[in-house]
Amino acid sequence: RVVREKSLRIYRQLIDMPAYQLARCIACYVSIKNEVDTRIVIQKAIDSGKQVGVPVTRKDGDMNFQAIAGLSDLRPVHYGLREPVPDSQKVLLSHTIDLILIPGIAFDRRGHRIGSGGGYYDRFLARTEAVRIGLSYAFQIIDRVPAEPHDVKMDLIVTENEVIKI
Repeated sequence: RVVREKSLRIYRQLIDMPAYQLARCIACYVSIKNEVDTRIVIQKAIDSGKQVGVPVTRKDGDMNFQAIAGLSDLRPVHYGLREPVPDSQKVLLSHTIDLILIPGIAFDRRGHRIGSGGGYYDRFLARTEAVRIGLSYAFQIIDRVPAEPHDVKMDLIVTENEVIKI
């Protein structure tokens, strides 16, 4: 219940942002466990006419975003993740994505994040000019995230309490 309430507050902050309002094509993670719940973001964006892509991971360590028509396109894969059935015709080209919503275990106010360790997002973010927004609970904002040269910083971080501009 707390996850749902905080996620809804984050969603409300997000949809007021010009970066969201102007975006025609959004890439968004599909939340699992206690991550900021993205189901409402995904469905409402689709309902408002935005194109939405969700991650499809490959065994070679690469990740693409694939357009979906709705949450019903998702199926369980591994580690509790839900992905659409891979379809190369629906893969979003990185230069067509206006905004990407990114999960993290922790973020700092300089825009650095700690991910889940696979490096999928760092590799993808290096290939796109999309506005990068981290979705986070306030308690996940820490003083300093150790940063590597290949780490890609967020442009903004949205919590239930604030929008952090980097």
